[in-house]
Amino acid sequence: MRLTLRDFTPADEPEVLRLFADCDDWFQAATGHPSGPGDLQSLFYALPEGVAFEQKYLLVAQAQGMIGFVDLVLDHPAPNHVSIGFFLVPKDLRRWGIGREMAKALTERFPGVTHVHARLDDFKPGNEFLRAMGFTFNDQSASLEIAPRSDGR
Repeated sequence: MRLTLRDFTPADEPEVLRLFADCDDWFQAATGHPSGPGDLQSLFYALPEGVAFEQKYLLVAQAQGMIGFVDLVLDHPAPNHVSIGFFLVPKDLRRWGIGREMAKALTERFPGVTHVHARLDDFKPGNEFLRAMGFTFNDQSASLEIAPRSDGR
């Protein structure tokens, strides 16, 4: 079965909110409180200074139903870079390779990206995932340089 990433639509809101509730361990570690309905709406307005609304992407990962959610800003902090706000997979599907498949789908969707940045928090499973993916860690973030594709795409 193939995993796909598609743009979030308003019809996805109930399922995304269920995913947020299922990922309360991440919300507690990252924000200090459980997820709430306002967390999804606030993503539409959460833009770093100087970033255009068109650079913001909310993506749903699907493979026989929704299995993940990604919040990212393209071309931030520099051209061909992407900053990941968060990358969620339900608790019962973690450690099944879905995160890797989501990362692969991101590189296919945004083939010009050369660097990925993620904020570090106290969420041990997420930090372990970043390490396994080859990210390097500094004070408050992790980054990964992506080799250019050899097929020219």
